[in-house]
Amino acid sequence: MKQSVKKPGALFVLFLLLLCAGLTWFFTAAEDYYDYTSGAVDGAVQSAASDTQDPARAAKITPEKLNTEIKFRTFFLTANGAEKVELQADFNGWGKNPLFLKGYSRGYFEISVALPAGEYKYVYVVDGQDVLDPTNLDRTEINGRMVCIKTVR
Repeated sequence: MKQSVKKPGALFVLFLLLLCAGLTWFFTAAEDYYDYTSGAVDGAVQSAASDTQDPARAAKITPEKLNTEIKFRTFFLTANGAEKVELQADFNGWGKNPLFLKGYSRGYFEISVALPAGEYKYVYVVDGQDVLDPTNLDRTEINGRMVCIKTVR
């Protein structure tokens, strides 16, 4: 009695080929990233070493620390029965570039915005009416309009 051996199907072979291609791409990208970052660190170490060897040059250089990190901040509001909630802030020209919050169930509205470190002023506009953020008591008045202040660190 002969037993027949099943050969792998075409889909399985295709899956293995795609898996190999994906792993090859991943490890190539990882190697390139490692080469890039190790070169940047080596260059910084060499630069620091040359600055410490020449004290006159080291005294002239004043490094400026810049915070260029972008952080996502979530703005949210519960407004039962609201049709439309807009975020007006100094970072979007007070509505010139409108940001509309996405509505979820039970009147919950939310949007995430990428912001660098700094202080930002904002207000929600719910169906045409200004509404202050009830979770943020840090507020100020700008041109007779009360707004909230959000600090990104």
